[in-house]
Amino acid sequence: LQTILREKDQYGSLQPVQENVVIDYSSPNIAKPFSMGHLRSTVIGNALANIAEKNGYNAVRINHLGDWGTQFGKLIVAYKLWGDKEAIEASPIQELLKIYVKFHEIAETDESLNEQARASFKSLEDGDEEALALWKWFRDASLKEFETIYDLLGIRFDSYAGEAFYNDKMDAVVGELKEKGLLTLSEGAYVVQLEDMPPCLITKTDGATLYATRDLAAAMYRKKQYGAKKTFYVVGNEQSLHFKQLFNVIEKMGYDWSKDLQHVAFGMMLKDGKKMSTRKG
Repeated sequence: LQTILREKDQYGSLQPVQENVVIDYSSPNIAKPFSMGHLRSTVIGNALANIAEKNGYNAVRINHLGDWGTQFGKLIVAYKLWGDKEAIEASPIQELLKIYVKFHEIAETDESLNEQARASFKSLEDGDEEALALWKWFRDASLKEFETIYDLLGIRFDSYAGEAFYNDKMDAVVGELKEKGLLTLSEGAYVVQLEDMPPCLITKTDGATLYATRDLAAAMYRKKQYGAKKTFYVVGNEQSLHFKQLFNVIEKMGYDWSKDLQHVAFGMMLKDGKKMSTRKG
């Protein structure tokens, strides 16, 4: 008892080792409500980080935000058509969701909206000032709202480097895959062929990169930045194939640290036996 009283919250902790464990968790999508799936990822990821620290490791807590993609083209168009700046500032996620849902309802019968959205996302990717300013505003406003949930849960992160952070880091990955002779042209898209599973799509026919490209860039960056002893991806089990492909590609690139990457999967929350959809509200 004397030991417990003396060591307090350090009781039972192992001696610190100078090694990092990276935990990728929570990762909500900007401008969308914090879902129950994200809540599970957040709680499981935080528990793993606490356990890693108790075992003497330095836990690097990463919130890989969903802050890039075609939905931002849709949001920019929706905001220009129906957005109310004051309403969004007062209640960002609720208002952005409202115009996002409206966009999908109208786009079902008006294909020109989707074309405008593609053009808007393209201008965002090309660094258009107005598009970037809107994107940054959506991101900051959403993050502020997420912070209230994290504060409530007593959860903190060391990094909020989301998908957008890797925009300038993907060409190097694609170049390395090409150099190592791993890219195959398939129906106009570049893929990495894998044994016992579907090929991993690296760039689409229009040259656009995908989740896999981004996650490869993220894995490379984190290895360099943190030299992680182990990396845990706390993501729902519907992404199991994606992570199998990802780890496999890293192994094919000749990196033996691919075996230190682990997907921590969990089940899906259903409503009346069905998956929930943000775009349908």
